[in-house]
Amino acid sequence: MLQVTKEDLLPTVGAWVDKTNPAVWAPMVLSIANDSFVLYYSATSAQDPTAHCVGVATSSNVRGPYTPLADPFACHLDQGGTIDAAGHHHPDGSLYVVYKIDGNNRGNGGSCNNGVPPIKSTPIMLQKVAADGYTKIGSEIQILDRDDRDGPLIEAPSLIHVGNVWFLFFSSGCFAEETYDLSYAYASSVTGPYTRSPDAPLLSSGKDGLKAPGSACVAIDGTKLLFHAWLGDDINGGRGMWTAAPSISGTTITL
Repeated sequence: MLQVTKEDLLPTVGAWVDKTNPAVWAPMVLSIANDSFVLYYSATSAQDPTAHCVGVATSSNVRGPYTPLADPFACHLDQGGTIDAAGHHHPDGSLYVVYKIDGNNRGNGGSCNNGVPPIKSTPIMLQKVAADGYTKIGSEIQILDRDDRDGPLIEAPSLIHVGNVWFLFFSSGCFAEETYDLSYAYASSVTGPYTRSPDAPLLSSGKDGLKAPGSACVAIDGTKLLFHAWLGDDINGGRGMWTAAPSISGTTITL
């Protein structure tokens, strides 16, 4: 049974965060060596309050409290900011982090601020990190970007390895519209190239009565998937959490 605690995992945000409007979202916790944990989160940048950056906090207890690092992990303020970080355990023991450059934040209006040409890029990036979960090793690389099939953006990456295949889950469309959905791409190497599933989307409005399902987080072994969807007829009704049990065969995923 899922137990929801009333404890604040991150009572203090990093020094880089705009304290007047922190707007913290998209938390993800990764277990690392020495029985420690890393929390990735998105928050408003004090340097540029119109954009978010990704921050990191650490704890010896999965339930926190987590101590934030003073500096952000990734920002890309000139491109709109950075959001939606998620950690990944490579089978060779190394660690990676995936995240989205928030290009639609610098868009020209329309759907999720990126429906009016010229359409901005919203790439998913991959960064190798050390055993502490945040010290960068080498440079980030782009592993996917939006195209005309996606509407205004792709976002909310979640990366797993099952068998000999890496699966990159992501959402497209706009979270405030019924176009929001869940898809995936696959690769034989963590760095890609990634091939989009021909059966996309994996989950979309209408399936099982859901509206605007997306922003999935997938268990490390691919057996469980959490995502959100609208609770009412539109985004104003709020969003709730759903679970699913994926079935994976080769490079194909079904729910």
